[in-house]
Amino acid sequence: MIIKNLFPEIDLIMNEELRNKVTQALEKAINLGGWDEKDLHSIPFTLLIPELIEENLTPKISIIDHIRAVTQMCIATYEKYEKLGLGDNLNKDELVAGGLLHDVGKFVEYERDANSRIIQNAAGKILRHPAQGLELVYEFDLPLAVKQAIIFHSKEGDKINRLPEVEIIHRCDFLCFEPIKKIYEHKKTERV
Repeated sequence: MIIKNLFPEIDLIMNEELRNKVTQALEKAINLGGWDEKDLHSIPFTLLIPELIEENLTPKISIIDHIRAVTQMCIATYEKYEKLGLGDNLNKDELVAGGLLHDVGKFVEYERDANSRIIQNAAGKILRHPAQGLELVYEFDLPLAVKQAIIFHSKEGDKINRLPEVEIIHRCDFLCFEPIKKIYEHKKTERV
């Protein structure tokens, strides 16, 4: 499995050591989860919007689609900050790395049940993907902003002072969740 083919945005991390650590972390998570490359496109980005899963169990938006969308939104935000003269205040490599790894824990939080449906496993119900993700990447000695993005990109970080890069990742993540959730809630009420 070639991580660069799944996540071409990884090449935007200029620091080779960090790029290698992100690659290794993704490979580790995917392998520990027992997923192959074909499986990755069948993992929904969330289980909280059941309407995103087709009858044939294919997600309308996969975890790969979501991670890439969040990372691309982070990059676009960074570029706007650069135009505003604020780019030097952000670490672009750490922003991209955090975008790529923010949901790394989902690769071990999810599993297939006997009916081939993707479900949250027992550990995921207790620890959720932010905690599992941070545990997964511990050995790679990632920068603080990347670790904070993994553990605090979601509701777990709502009472934490997020670093600027993590604040961007958090907001891009929710832009790739909340409006989608509302779209499907609206579609559900239209059918009633």
